[in-house]
Amino acid sequence: MEDASGDIWDLSRRGLFAGGGAVAFAGLTGLLGSAGAQAATAAGGDAALLAEFNAVLHRIQEAANLAFTRSSARRPLDRAAGLLHILSNLSLGLAFHIHNNDPQHPELFRYMGPDRKQGGDNQSALYLGFAVDAAHTYRLYGNRGSARHLSITTVERGPTPWGGGMGAALFGRDLKSEPDGSFEIILSATPHPGNWIKLSPRDFRVTIRQFFGDWENERPMQARVELVGEAFPPREPAAGQIMAGLRETGDWIVNTIRFWQDTMDMFRKTPNQFVSWRTLTGDKVNATPGGDPACCYWNVPQGQALILRTRPPKCEYWNIEFNNPWWETMDYVHRLSGTNIHQAVLEDDGELIAVVAHEDPGVPNWLDTAGFVEGMMGRRWIFAETLPEVELTLVPHDALFARLPAGVKRITAAGRQAQIAARRRGIYNRFNWM
Repeated sequence: MEDASGDIWDLSRRGLFAGGGAVAFAGLTGLLGSAGAQAATAAGGDAALLAEFNAVLHRIQEAANLAFTRSSARRPLDRAAGLLHILSNLSLGLAFHIHNNDPQHPELFRYMGPDRKQGGDNQSALYLGFAVDAAHTYRLYGNRGSARHLSITTVERGPTPWGGGMGAALFGRDLKSEPDGSFEIILSATPHPGNWIKLSPRDFRVTIRQFFGDWENERPMQARVELVGEAFPPREPAAGQIMAGLRETGDWIVNTIRFWQDTMDMFRKTPNQFVSWRTLTGDKVNATPGGDPACCYWNVPQGQALILRTRPPKCEYWNIEFNNPWWETMDYVHRLSGTNIHQAVLEDDGELIAVVAHEDPGVPNWLDTAGFVEGMMGRRWIFAETLPEVELTLVPHDALFARLPAGVKRITAAGRQAQIAARRRGIYNRFNWM
């Protein structure tokens, strides 16, 4: 896909969620180098700094205007959620471009969670990353934890909000660890015995994906990263460097809105249908490490319900994720925003029946719209033996059970409260809130 400048945008989900795009827009706005910015601010003092800061704020306003222009979701709730989406993601942009962009002083940091989301994030996931440079050797070590699926991937530079394509990968199934879960991985340009991930000159970030099934009992990784054989003094803070990072963050926010709305346009053409990401984009490389995801633009008017039916495959991990019009997960702390290989209640014959509905439909696998009437859904089959299709049927809500199989499993109000309470306990476990 090309933007107005003729640049090719990689639409692979592998490229999108591999890591941060710290250099994505540096050439688009002619950002000053550190020395040039220092000279400019020194000459102009406070006035110059405030002018630059106002330019950053203007980019944020531009992102809001672009969001309102591009999105098909136009109700007040949709619009307000879009504005919150932009401001919530400022912290992620700052992490990419200022706080966690130094490969000489790498630190693990969290990409997304209940407080900031985008691009089809997974309500069952914990995304971590750190900056790298192939000129150095890194040691990642700690305890693997017990997440159902784990992947550690390098990320190449690229023009999307998340960089370019994926380079090397190490999956949890291939990670050599001790009986207590402890592990060590070397990341370097040259081979190394044991767990090794190759770094190339194109790589600038490493991303760690942990997908959880049993939120309450699976443990997240506990890890640290450090340079091997080198030690650098901390970077001296510089006004020019800070202002350049702020400008990059403003550009990144605009790019984020534009990119995801462009991508959603492809799925809006086939509402309430799952389409393989690879089929849609022509990408012949697995779009998510270990799997081939499919996405669906859902549209369910008030008074309607959307029935989802499929037979999940035998695989290492699967889940259904449910997103709002900005392609960010719904509130998964207090609501049912998706299901997975552990949480789903299957019918006796192994079928998954889930219902997208504005009010509780009384079946175990409820995808709660949280007041929205459109958005995105994703399904992931990870290391699956087959790729079963997902059937979607839009029906009047009051005719729901007439369209469901006789004897379909149901849930009581007490059962629903227990479901949500368990999810909340799992969130505390994953994000270490207690």
